[in-house]
Amino acid sequence: MMTTVVEFDTGTTEPSALSVRLHSALRASGDSALRVLRCPATWLCLAAVVFYSALAVNRVDQHLAGSYDFGVIFQVIHGWAFHGYPAEPLQMPLLSNEWGDHFAPILALLAPLLWIHDSPSVIAVAQVVLICAAGVPIYFAVRRMFGPVVGAIACTFYLSSIEVQNAIGFDVHENMFEPLLIAIAIERALARKWTAASVAIGLTLLCYEDMGAMVLLFGLWAARHRKWRHAAVLCVLGPVVMFLYTGVIVPEWGRDLPYWQLRHFDYQNSLGASTMSQAIVHALEHPHHFLHLLVATPVKVDTWWLLIGSVGFVCLASPITYLGSTTVILLMVSDNSTHWSTNYHFYLQVAPIIVIGAADGLRRLGLLGRRLWRRMKLKLPSSMAFLRSRTTWRAAVAGLALVALYSSLVMEHEKDRIAESAAWTYIEGKQTRPAALNAAINEAARYVPSGQNVYVSGDLGTVVVARDTDVSMPQYADYLLFDPGTQSIPAGFEQTMEAQGFHVVFVAHGLVYVMER
Repeated sequence: MMTTVVEFDTGTTEPSALSVRLHSALRASGDSALRVLRCPATWLCLAAVVFYSALAVNRVDQHLAGSYDFGVIFQVIHGWAFHGYPAEPLQMPLLSNEWGDHFAPILALLAPLLWIHDSPSVIAVAQVVLICAAGVPIYFAVRRMFGPVVGAIACTFYLSSIEVQNAIGFDVHENMFEPLLIAIAIERALARKWTAASVAIGLTLLCYEDMGAMVLLFGLWAARHRKWRHAAVLCVLGPVVMFLYTGVIVPEWGRDLPYWQLRHFDYQNSLGASTMSQAIVHALEHPHHFLHLLVATPVKVDTWWLLIGSVGFVCLASPITYLGSTTVILLMVSDNSTHWSTNYHFYLQVAPIIVIGAADGLRRLGLLGRRLWRRMKLKLPSSMAFLRSRTTWRAAVAGLALVALYSSLVMEHEKDRIAESAAWTYIEGKQTRPAALNAAINEAARYVPSGQNVYVSGDLGTVVVARDTDVSMPQYADYLLFDPGTQSIPAGFEQTMEAQGFHVVFVAHGLVYVMER
């Protein structure tokens, strides 16, 4: 009998190149996810997102977010989402497109959120996430200088700053993207990744029309580091985009450049100027008057203290800080008194600049002190040898950062201070309407059909904006929704509207009126 023996090849085969790449990619993504989870800035920013989201949604639910700027920005994003262009009905009849008012095409990135859920609260939370996310690159920028402890403190300082609080506690605005892009640009530049830094700062040109000045300054900073190609591109791109906006886009979409200048150029009274070139000439010819304008009122002094006094003015020792100089100076010399205060969103873009600049300024002052000590050829006594330890200096820097953070919080909570803290007012329960009025607003809004042109009083811009078109003038409206107790509604408004063909269809608890044409 013959026996057949069958042998099997049990040898292993080499894995394919595709499986190797897939395994490496999965392993790398797992390592990246682990690093993100271990990063303290991630958890700090998530905690801030939770808190500020509650604050922002509360403002929407309490109908405290007004037609300007919340209603306008929501309409623009709504236009991108459902009409394919940045509609701005609240500016009718003078404007029908946001680009005749402001240049912020980056808002189109938020359009998909409204495809998921068409609600003002969605945009409010999106702004919170974007603003708080800037804490992560701030952490990495400062960690590179002083380590993770100081980096986490800097992240916390940014997230609790008055600029962040009041930008979120005011309304949504186009500059919600700017802190994240600016923080990434500075962090990448400090890491000597100038191409990525230039792309990030270049994207800010899509956030607002005045960002060209900061892009130009960033280009000069690149030139200081001998990054000539990056500097050349940025120094040309910034002014060119500003010129295209005022010379091409506004006349094309706004149809009225003198009207735009009248609304947005706020230096006629303070500098006697109707153009930017005239403003510059005035500043050069009258430097004392120009410098006086920077601190001419208690509100301005208050704002300076909140911006740079809270970090002990050490940010002034860093060239990074001066990236935001044009923003602050132009706001301070403006005719518009709202520009001087931190109660709004105007200073949000300089918040990451000041925090990273303060860390860099502290580092530079330390290096300067060390050089002076060496030149003086002084020697430490043996009892003070611990001062040479890196641990000692890091602890000192962390202590100074904690003192700065505490001083910032104290200044924001000081009752006699002009600037208010949105976080503290929310915690204290002050960001609320009377319950009866809030219920009346919700009830009255249900009597307005969807798909209508609606005129709303100042604070009610977000009540029906997701399903109707808010307009700024009654003659363009089919319905009126208003609270006669608000300052935006003049006395006898109901009778005036009846004479124009409207009649009352519903009154909620005698507080909120609905009228139909």
